[in-house]
Formats: sequence, C-alpha cells, structure tokens
Amino acid sequence: MAVPWLVVGQLVLGNLDKIIGVVRPVFTRRKVEALPTQTDLLNQQIAELQAASSNNAEQIAQLATQLKEFVATVTQSATEAAAQRALAQRLSRVAMGLSVAALLVAATPWVLR
Repeated sequence: MAVPWLVVGQLVLGNLDKIIGVVRPVFTRRKVEALPTQTDLLNQQIAELQAASSNNAEQIAQLATQLKEFVATVTQSATEAAAQRALAQRLSRVAMGLSVAALLVAATPWVLR
C-alpha cells in the first residue's frame, strides 16, 4: 500500500511549481497614479480575479479527473490483490490437506503393527 502514496507524493512534488502558481496568483497592485480613475483599477482587478477563478475551475476539473482515474486504478489493484489472496488461501488449504493426508499415510504402517 505504500506504493500508491509514493506515486501521489511524486506527482505533488513534480507539480509543486504549478501548485504554488495557483495558490499565489499575482494580481494588479494598487497604482493610482498609473490609472486615471479608481473605477478603471477596480475593473482591471475584477477582470483578473474572474480570469484567476476561471483558471482555478479548469485546474480543479483536471485534478478531479486525475483523482477519478487514480481511485479507479486503486480499486482495480485492490480487486486484483483480493483475488490473489483468495487464490493463495485456497492453495494453502489444499497443501495443508495434502500434508495431513501424507502424515496419515506415513503413520498407517505404525498403527497397523
């Protein structure tokens, strides 16, 4: 079970620069002297916030898709592991039965004496 978490850790570390870029977006700083009115500055900041929220929504959708694929892969792996475990249990029961039968066959000459 440690392997899937290792993959997730590598995925996060590989995309750390993108994550930081999303968390700390650069918005327009207040530059009253550059813009003639306060309304223009507010309109520009609103447009930047809308663009950032749209970008965040797209990235959340991508992350949700990746998470869905990851969960499907983990579910499939768990199903395969359960099937392998059931097979191993059946084989061990057959082996134990054969060993008990072998002990009985080996002990039969001593019992019949």
